[in-house]
Amino acid sequence: MDTKKSKWALGSVIVGSLAVLVMLGAGYGYQWELWGLSIAFTWLLPGSAILGLIGFSLAVVFGFSRLKKPELEGKVVALLGLVLSIAVLGSIGYWFNEAQKYPSIHDITTDIENPPTFDAIVALRADAPNDTTYGDQEKAQTQRNAYPELETLYLEVSYSEAFDRALEAARQMPWEKIVTADKETGLIEAVDKLAWFGFKDDVVIRVDTAETAGKSKIDVRSVSRIGRGDIGVNAHRIRQYLEKIK
Repeated sequence: MDTKKSKWALGSVIVGSLAVLVMLGAGYGYQWELWGLSIAFTWLLPGSAILGLIGFSLAVVFGFSRLKKPELEGKVVALLGLVLSIAVLGSIGYWFNEAQKYPSIHDITTDIENPPTFDAIVALRADAPNDTTYGDQEKAQTQRNAYPELETLYLEVSYSEAFDRALEAARQMPWEKIVTADKETGLIEAVDKLAWFGFKDDVVIRVDTAETAGKSKIDVRSVSRIGRGDIGVNAHRIRQYLEKIK
């Protein structure tokens, strides 16, 4: 066996494994407070992509080397390195592409004119870079253009039944916790935590009587604590919740 040539395969799986570890570590390291968001996004994520590219290149070099020397060992190892590298490059590429699809807003609601307001959660957001002010008309119009389907949900049930349904739906969502549920004020507040980076987003649900007798209406607002944009996460969360109620 040409041990010198087979090192391309070994190098591919080693570098590919490092790429995976660095990519995962970027998020979990931030979540565990090992480093800041700037390091994660400026150095670690780009670094994982570079490592993935190197691992991919080493696997390709091994493949060409094996064309000349079919007896060269390391095929399975090189294939694993190739898969790991492609997984990292594909993940980074996917999220980068997703980020380009959505506007740079992080506060989404079904009622743009009169958004539900937070109460109990305000104290939990004391150190958050983003406040709970909805924003100006320009941002409101940006939301209208990006998510025109998000609007108040009307139910042909009494207020009491609508609140119970809204609360049960919130309990069935994969959110971290429900902070408060006040039937008198009609407010339900909850916190959702994203797995990888551990970003926390806050949700407020407002249940009220509708203009028509015997009907109720439900509005939802989802706000990120950090970041200018949200890659569509808040809008997706609201859609999921409203579907759960329906």
